Amino acid sequence: MPGQGLDKLDCTLPKGIWLRFDFDDSHPDLPALYLQGGSIIPLGPPHQHVGESNPSDDLTLLVALDECGKAEGSLFEDDGDGYEFTKGGYLLTRYVAELQSSVVTVRVSKTEGLWKRPKRRLHVQLLLGGGAMLDTWGMDGEVLQIVMPSEQEVHKLVSTSEKHYKTCLESAKRIPDIEEVSGQKGVELLRTPIELNNGYWNLKVVPWIGGRIISMTHLPSGTQWLQSKFDVNGYEEYSGTEYRSAGCSEEYNVIESSFSLGVDAKQP
Repeated sequence: MPGQGLDKLDCTLPKGIWLRFDFDDSHPDLPALYLQGGSIIPLGPPHQHVGESNPSDDLTLLVALDECGKAEGSLFEDDGDGYEFTKGGYLLTRYVAELQSSVVTVRVSKTEGLWKRPKRRLHVQLLLGGGAMLDTWGMDGEVLQIVMPSEQEVHKLVSTSEKHYKTCLESAKRIPDIEEVSGQKGVELLRTPIELNNGYWNLKVVPWIGGRIISMTHLPSGTQWLQSKFDVNGYEEYSGTEYRSAGCSEEYNVIESSFSLGVDAKQP
């Protein structure tokens, strides 16, 4: 329902086992994620674009067992370009997990393709429910095992995880809808940017206009590389001391700098 976050909603799921998980980013304005019992999902590290990825990157398997204590999933890998996959230039791996005598075993059950398996670490995360999980590390292609704790210990892990999840949702800063912005839109947007900081750069981003970066500060030097101003019907961006409008390549002089800009410009 509009205006309600995950902390106010009850999720209705299809029949079967569905285990909730997240990436340590629980927020009432983000969707809830569930993995169906019997599934294994391969995950890689986050990248800005596919060119940053490497076959030797750590591989994570997210595992959700079904009613029979089993799960399976597949991972297909190739160059990502060209047609070598039609000649066998790929690697298709089928992973399986099975619970026997309180031990969950994860292994490769079948492979296809001419590619050799990259030498990389494998991280297995076994979902228990309520966001709780057990994990272990090894090398991809090896047999990995996770010893299941007692039912009492599992219940404690799930309960602790659910409490942490609830606390995160209740304490999270809500992102206001665009309809909730009052007064001059530009002024309100300037008051609520999202800040990103990695120790070297501090960026201020406004999601309501497509993730526009309105400020970019180089922290070691304190230099502001990008500044933006918002008006009721638009915004102006500039870097350094130069003013430019989107789509304008001809120079013009700034007569007045305020929310209402008057300019002496050459018309194209």
